[in-house]
Amino acid sequence: MGHYIAFVHGIGEQQPGSYHDFGERLRVAFEGEVQRAGKPKPTPGKFVWEEAYWADITQPDQQEMKSKVGMGGRLRQFMIGSLGDVVAYSKLPYPPDKYGEIQKRFADTILKLSQQAQRTSDTQASLTVIAHSLGSVIASDGLYDLTKNNALPPNLTLDRFFTMGSPIALYGLRYGLANFVKPIRPKLWVNFFYPQDLIAFPLKSLNAAYASAVSEDVHLSPGGSSNLLSDMARRLIAVLPLVGIASHSWYFSDRRVIKKIAGVLAR
Repeated sequence: MGHYIAFVHGIGEQQPGSYHDFGERLRVAFEGEVQRAGKPKPTPGKFVWEEAYWADITQPDQQEMKSKVGMGGRLRQFMIGSLGDVVAYSKLPYPPDKYGEIQKRFADTILKLSQQAQRTSDTQASLTVIAHSLGSVIASDGLYDLTKNNALPPNLTLDRFFTMGSPIALYGLRYGLANFVKPIRPKLWVNFFYPQDLIAFPLKSLNAAYASAVSEDVHLSPGGSSNLLSDMARRLIAVLPLVGIASHSWYFSDRRVIKKIAGVLAR
């Protein structure tokens, strides 16, 4: 049985394949964990990585807006590129249906993994979804719809969901936390967050439904990089007001995150 992994990126300007290095770090860590357990080195088919890229659906309008309003500044550019994604990802009763387009990208990624499993005759493939930032909301919505509509490919089993820097808790405000009671239910859900990350929130404390669905909220302290100078810089940045938002991108190089995910996959 192989691990079939879908990665969903978050807010901001993105390019296809931007997270290939993150996937490679996970693959190497996974192989290391397997070998440390006394097992043979996994074959390439044991770790299959696919990225659900969706930024090209929202970025053209953002670029046009930046050009038309003619207002510079890195913070304003960040607001348009980041909050713009959040605004664009909304269900509308009329076109353009960017929500539907983004969800189709996610569903197509799951289908690609299913097809790869079929090519290797893997009839009990283990599906892992890793999502960052707004990508965690997209993945949660997509998995909920696929499960509800019995559209999850039958040769894939949703075993693990890893969220990093997730704003899912904020979406509870849309419905009211007392009514926000239909989380997806993978076998394992691990939510990573830095307290300095203004976009990220713990999930288990939201209500009884999320307390049951989420296996673990992992509170990350600043640091975790494999570079000492980088660690020192992160600890300094973390105490500065607003600048601590930089922690939103630290997950991909945090050895604790990588080791945790790799260790779970290796088991």
